[in-house]
Amino acid sequence: MARHNTGRHSAPEAAAAPDLAVPAPGTRRAARAQAEAETVHRITGTGALGLPSPAVRTLRVGVLGAVIAGTGAFTFSQVAVDQADASQVDLNAAAESGTLALRSGDAASRSQIAGRLALEADGARTFSVVADGATQDVTSTAPTLGEALAEAGVVVGADDLVSAPLSGGVPDGRVEITRVTTQNVTEEAVEQFQTVEKEDPTLAEGQREVETKGVNGVSSNTYTVKKAGDQEVSRELVASVVATVKADEVVRVGTKAAVAEPSVEAAAPAGALATASGDPRSIGRELAAARGWGASQFQCLDSLWTKESGWNTHADNPSSSAYGIPQALPGSKMATVGADWRTNPATQITWGLNYISGRYGTPCGAWGHSKSVGWY
Repeated sequence: MARHNTGRHSAPEAAAAPDLAVPAPGTRRAARAQAEAETVHRITGTGALGLPSPAVRTLRVGVLGAVIAGTGAFTFSQVAVDQADASQVDLNAAAESGTLALRSGDAASRSQIAGRLALEADGARTFSVVADGATQDVTSTAPTLGEALAEAGVVVGADDLVSAPLSGGVPDGRVEITRVTTQNVTEEAVEQFQTVEKEDPTLAEGQREVETKGVNGVSSNTYTVKKAGDQEVSRELVASVVATVKADEVVRVGTKAAVAEPSVEAAAPAGALATASGDPRSIGRELAAARGWGASQFQCLDSLWTKESGWNTHADNPSSSAYGIPQALPGSKMATVGADWRTNPATQITWGLNYISGRYGTPCGAWGHSKSVGWY
């Protein structure tokens, strides 16, 4: 006898029914699903993370699987539901505080990049700072460069040189800081003496004599020197000690006009050359006496010409071309007295006495000058 279907499912049909179907209220399956949903709610603080009911039913008591929330993908260790329930784990708060590890990549570098991007999105600027041989990037929302460097811990000294104004805005690109160092330097300074000329009417015109020797001034100076790298940018004198006082040199310059040499006829009595005889010194004494110069004047004359030539008719000075007993310079000057000036002592002595009379007045006057300056 055939059996009619009474509306009940047979056992195989019931087993084939989908497990994800919503359980009938009041059944044991409905009670179990409700308990699981409450557990998830306690863990996440949300209504089952906003997941559909079938996904909620994949969570089983004792094990918590993978959960995807928002745009962040996080991995959780399998934790007993009872333990999670006891510690009241807040997944959302953990995600916001950054305590959950990223599934892949470097958390620190990503956070730095994210922080910079967040600052730049908020109007910050990024620039490079070159100082002390190193380069670093700085990102800041500070209104001025000085504040930005201070926030980044970059110290700028009062004398340091910065490639952009500290009071200006944060620039794009590169900012260079050159350190300025200060040191004390001591140097010796030499001040050259000057030459002062003083006219002297007692000296022949053009003749020069040093009255006071010059001395250079020497001082020790200390400076405060500032350098930017190896380049000096400023120096200030802070101390000076004089070691030697400068003294100018004083030179006397002669202004006395030269007297023209008298002719032989005017200076020597007639026949003087013809009567003079003997050795050169005897001729000199005789010709000096003929001019009215006595023994004292001849003594000066003897001292003068002994020094100049030793009364040698042929005395020749190779360095100056002076010649003869009176050391005429040049010797050819004596030709005004006689053509035999090279060999005749009387000719040389006559010219010498004429020269002394015209320039110094007397032999003693010529000898005094020679002792003073070394020549006459």
